[in-house]
Amino acid sequence: MTVEHLIYLAVQLLGTGAVLFLAYQSFQKRRIQLGAEPTLPQYFIRRSTYWIGTASYCALMTALYWLLTWQWLPLEPLVTLIVKNLRSGELVNLLNGLDGNTIIPLIAAGLFLFLLARESKFNPLLILRDSIHDAFATPAKAVEIYNALINSRLSAVDDSLKAQIANRLLVSSFDPGDFEKSSATVEYKWAHNCLLFDQIQDYANQSSFRRLFTEPSLKWGEICISYNAMSEKVAVWKKAEPHYTKTINLIKELDHLTSLLCRLLASLVVFGSASENDMWATVKQLGGKAHEARLKHTYKYVLLFTAATAVGVILGREISVLLHNAFLFPDKPLPHFSYTTLRWIAYAIPMYVLPIALVFISRSLTFRRQREQADRYYGFYMAMMIMGFIVSTMVSVLVLELTFYRREHFDFLDSFLDHMRWGILPALMCGFVAYRMDTPASESETLSDLITAAALRFLGWGSIAVIIMLYATDDLTIQESNLRFTLVGTAFFVIGLLGAAARFKTAGPED
Repeated sequence: MTVEHLIYLAVQLLGTGAVLFLAYQSFQKRRIQLGAEPTLPQYFIRRSTYWIGTASYCALMTALYWLLTWQWLPLEPLVTLIVKNLRSGELVNLLNGLDGNTIIPLIAAGLFLFLLARESKFNPLLILRDSIHDAFATPAKAVEIYNALINSRLSAVDDSLKAQIANRLLVSSFDPGDFEKSSATVEYKWAHNCLLFDQIQDYANQSSFRRLFTEPSLKWGEICISYNAMSEKVAVWKKAEPHYTKTINLIKELDHLTSLLCRLLASLVVFGSASENDMWATVKQLGGKAHEARLKHTYKYVLLFTAATAVGVILGREISVLLHNAFLFPDKPLPHFSYTTLRWIAYAIPMYVLPIALVFISRSLTFRRQREQADRYYGFYMAMMIMGFIVSTMVSVLVLELTFYRREHFDFLDSFLDHMRWGILPALMCGFVAYRMDTPASESETLSDLITAAALRFLGWGSIAVIIMLYATDDLTIQESNLRFTLVGTAFFVIGLLGAAARFKTAGPED
């Protein structure tokens, strides 16, 4: 083994050590935001599981570094050049030898190390880190539970639990009827805090949760001091004459205490629950609710929409060809079950199913972090329509321009503007799918009701597809009239079946 090779291995080991150190530091310092306070995700899972996640991220980053510096952009030419010329003292040759093959790998290795330590939401390595965090530390569930606890309504609290809370207070500062008052009042906010604190006390008596209560960042000591002081403040406030400024200041202090309590309790619930059902059962006892429109088995819906698209293309084109040959142009028959059908299926699936799949992903990410719940989210529906329009139009540009038209001079912007008409129907369907997700299927719906509703959606959306496709194909020449007829007929079945398939079974926290 040559000296150059030994030095190269030493450099690789040094770089590997730096990667392990930076990856470990990055994994340890990641925070998630629960209210106004950053929280370490390591408190949401068992210590052994968390360390497995840490080791997995560090091993993955090390493997990527070795692939980068050993195979893709090897550092060996640079190390060999430096060592060889330093041994001979020919520094001029060293400078002359610094070209793209030697400098670019060094820049790439340095950039990799920089990205490992750079905190940015656009950093691809940190996006990968956060994904591993979510898999091992489940911080996303803590955010959901925190939001559910913050917005919980406590009017159904058991009387025995109210008595238990009252017995634990140093100063009598709330009445059982405070739970029935408006959530904006001092009385209700204090009752809310009392219930949360009482639930945390049950965890504090269990030795398995001790490390969460001794962790300074979770502020258990500050919570206890603030809670006891707040009990006296609320008692004094109730006896005094109403005062606007004092009431506003007290509400701010109560809200801050509520945030700290929900933050700690969310960590305890996630850490101490064996399954997601156990988490939501605990939250439900405290009056909290998960978003009722949480879909189960979303991949099945994506497969369903894929099947509906493929069947729609087959039925639409073959029926259109049948009508074309029988009534419109019997002297110019079109072939049945031709290769064109397969090409249309390959085009329609990314055109319609890809943006619908992105609707599922966007919904999961958006609603996971949303605190306020509502019956309808029209802003989200509009955003999904815009997203569907952009994605489907881009698919149309890439597929048609690169495979069908095959133009020599391809201008993406001009092609995008020319293909915008093909993005209208997918955009409308994305908005409709997002809307239907907030219209869960009724358990009492009979088979006949289900079929009738699906048939009405099929006819309604099929009619919309015909109108829009007549506009989109308006520039086709007379010689292409058979193509226009089959396109419109196929769109009728594809969009109609997608609309009919938009029926969702949602799950509450008890499912």
